[in-house]
Amino acid sequence: MPSPKPTTARVIGALMLREMITRYGRSPAGYLWAVLEPAAFVAILSVIFSQVAHQPPVGRSFPLFYATGYVAFHWFHDISSVTARSVHVNRALFAFPAVRPLDALVARFALQALTGVVVAALIFGTILAVFADQVRVDPAPLIAAWGLAAVLGLGVGLVNCWLFALSKSWEVVWGIVSRPLFLVSCVFFTFETLPAFARELLWWNPLVHIVGLVRKGFYPVYDGAHVTPEYVAAVALGLSLLGLAALRLVPGRIVSP
Repeated sequence: MPSPKPTTARVIGALMLREMITRYGRSPAGYLWAVLEPAAFVAILSVIFSQVAHQPPVGRSFPLFYATGYVAFHWFHDISSVTARSVHVNRALFAFPAVRPLDALVARFALQALTGVVVAALIFGTILAVFADQVRVDPAPLIAAWGLAAVLGLGVGLVNCWLFALSKSWEVVWGIVSRPLFLVSCVFFTFETLPAFARELLWWNPLVHIVGLVRKGFYPVYDGAHVTPEYVAAVALGLSLLGLAALRLVPGRIVSP
């Protein structure tokens, strides 16, 4: 009697476990870099800007202000990067009938999204415990920001997964284009301090809205009137649907070496 076919949930769970072992190893120490890399970047920003300004643009804590910017960007960047290469790094597994490209995409996306939540909780928890600031955490904007960053990262990753398979040159171009993205995502400053022409241009950057949501979640005095979650959701869902359609319509081109 033939053995039952593994369910999709079991396949995705196995792929997540494999990804955890491959990326972080079997020791808890392997997870430290996931926390240390963004924490070190926030610390560097805090030290540099505290030397040239008496206080951050919002609040009194330099680490908290720059964490609200960089951690939000980091959520998106890591999810989009991991998702974009999920098919490429798992091609050998597609020889097994039970494993599909979509399973690999979902597994890497889910693992990175969950990792991002844990990393953010550790970083923000440490900053609030060590660097006291007058904040009142509002979970609603933070949940919205994490969800939008996750879906936006998934959408960009899905589209790039398809484009990387079509053109190796695009992978190089995207690496160059996306590298300075955090410079125009309000990580170092607030949207309101920009000149009018810059605000008109940067408003179209979805990450500006996500960063604004995170700051609204930590600073009760921060208005963030520019934040438009509906716009980010529309962009994120549009990209996700486009990427899923490409994956479904031309799977052979994406999976083939």
